[in-house]
Amino acid sequence: MNNNISIDEKRIRKLYGEKMWHLCRSLFATILDTKGLLSSLLEKSFYPSRFLYEDIVNDHLEEEFKDFIYSFVDVEKNKIVVNKTAQQLMDEAGYILYECKSEGDIQSFRKYYEKNETLCTIENGGRLNWCHVFFAVKKNVDTIKRQDFTHPKREDEYGTSVISIQFTRGKTNTLSIKNRYNHTVNNPDATFHNNLEDIIPGLTHAFERDYNLNINQNYHHFDFTDYYYVKANDGKYYRYNYEVDNTYFGPDNIVISNFELQTRFIEKENYLVFDYFILDLVNKKILKIAEYNDSFCDLLIDIKKIDIRKSGDIKEVIITSNKGEKQIIRLDKYNRIISYENDYVKRIGDNFMYRNKVLKQIIAPNVKKIGDWFLYGNNCLTEASFSNVIEIGDCFIACNESLRKLNIQNVKNIGEHFLSYNEVLNELIISDNVHYGNYFLLYHKNVSGLLNRGKVK
Repeated sequence: MNNNISIDEKRIRKLYGEKMWHLCRSLFATILDTKGLLSSLLEKSFYPSRFLYEDIVNDHLEEEFKDFIYSFVDVEKNKIVVNKTAQQLMDEAGYILYECKSEGDIQSFRKYYEKNETLCTIENGGRLNWCHVFFAVKKNVDTIKRQDFTHPKREDEYGTSVISIQFTRGKTNTLSIKNRYNHTVNNPDATFHNNLEDIIPGLTHAFERDYNLNINQNYHHFDFTDYYYVKANDGKYYRYNYEVDNTYFGPDNIVISNFELQTRFIEKENYLVFDYFILDLVNKKILKIAEYNDSFCDLLIDIKKIDIRKSGDIKEVIITSNKGEKQIIRLDKYNRIISYENDYVKRIGDNFMYRNKVLKQIIAPNVKKIGDWFLYGNNCLTEASFSNVIEIGDCFIACNESLRKLNIQNVKNIGEHFLSYNEVLNELIISDNVHYGNYFLLYHKNVSGLLNRGKVK
């Protein structure tokens, strides 16, 4: 027995850490009776990471994790086989199923998506080159309104009223079910846990039979894709921070594009992957391998020097330009941006860090103009000051529910959807004469209390 455990212990300690080994020893005594089985199951299912233990324990997933691993040694469950077609099954589930055979077919579904929630499949084109693309639309889609869901959830009625069901091309077809909310909710590309059976039983077999597919999907009751994990074509789960156009960016320089691990970026002496950006440390430039337009990249040009310092779990990246101007980017242990300082920037363009959720501090005292979709998805910033800003575009920090204090004392013009979903702001320092667009402080409970100056219009 001890000899059997020592083999598994060596592998699990090395790949997943000391704490993970102790957890496994307490959960899988029966599996550990078989030499090398547990370590083999872990390596087959999860890319080596010290974060796996933390994610399981912090989210109280010990029992789910136990059931997940034990499901591999249980008798394999048979797929539900039905005689009905995928079209018929989707009809029973309340959907009309469409197969897209051309780019025009894909573009016809653009009408169902709100501004900045349109799927990358529609925005960027070319998806049919590497995917089989289907759309499923609820029969009552016209009665399901976006504004009725002020706190979106991935599987709510609106989010699942229009879904795109996509399979990668090749011998094994990896499945992704994409949400109508797109990036407003967590992991929108794993709607229904990427399990067709969650839509209606028998749908997996129907798709495989009708469209000659060999679907690589989750058959377990529990799915790690609900917790910032993505399942790649190699069958392993990888932790990630952000997804852009089917490219996943994670800690430990993990980049997965179209469900394939991009091994070259794992070389940490050459690259730094943070948020959804890749910094080429050798050539001193930002690399773009996904289709997005984030003005943060525009501030990382003309780089002369890159210094990286680490203190505990915090990593500080100091970028110096040829003019001697410095930017300071602070990253947490997952390589997510939590702080940004730039004393020189005067204009910030559109979509600045618009997918970042965890930025806690931003210092840009000299910025005068801020474009559209600035920190659109952020929800950790609690206080900010842009005392010299004169103009602010649309959707400024529009999904933040934590911001309590904001100083924009010299602003003259503000676009639409300014702090739309924030309900806790209690101090807004703003100029007396400011023009602002529609949906200003939408859903805020105390707008009148914040704007009792009488001159705001």
